[in-house]
Amino acid sequence: MNNIKLGFSWIGLIVFLLPMLINILYVILPPKNAPTTQQETNKILEIIEQSTRMLYMLAIVFLVSKEKIDFTSVWMFIGLIFLILYYMVWFRYFLGERDVDLLGKKFLFVPMPLAVFPVIYFIFEAIWLNNYIAVLFMVIFGIAHNIISYNSFS
Repeated sequence: MNNIKLGFSWIGLIVFLLPMLINILYVILPPKNAPTTQQETNKILEIIEQSTRMLYMLAIVFLVSKEKIDFTSVWMFIGLIFLILYYMVWFRYFLGERDVDLLGKKFLFVPMPLAVFPVIYFIFEAIWLNNYIAVLFMVIFGIAHNIISYNSFS
């Protein structure tokens, strides 16, 4: 905890925003076969999911490690692999005529890839930035997010 200070991290902001960029394209090019009804979700899980997402963003951007950032860190590169996998799932969707069913299908044997890949990316990038408070928030977010996603796609 002593290695964290209050500040502003451009790198943390970029880490948070990179997975969000593809969502802009999703808004511009929505699914052709979007479900007409929305499934009921657990309100407590939704609150946990939304609050820990915001807490992660605040932690990764405003809680800055005093340790020097290592741009050759294996943690950074593993995180980037999961970001690339996340984008590949989105490309499959856009190239697959925006079929919403593609968003929930396994990718490289990974179930719910749009729920799994970004969470793993965020965890590894927070480890890379020596921000274990952000890691904690993302682990909690990941659990809630994956339960909600599982219930939505089942």
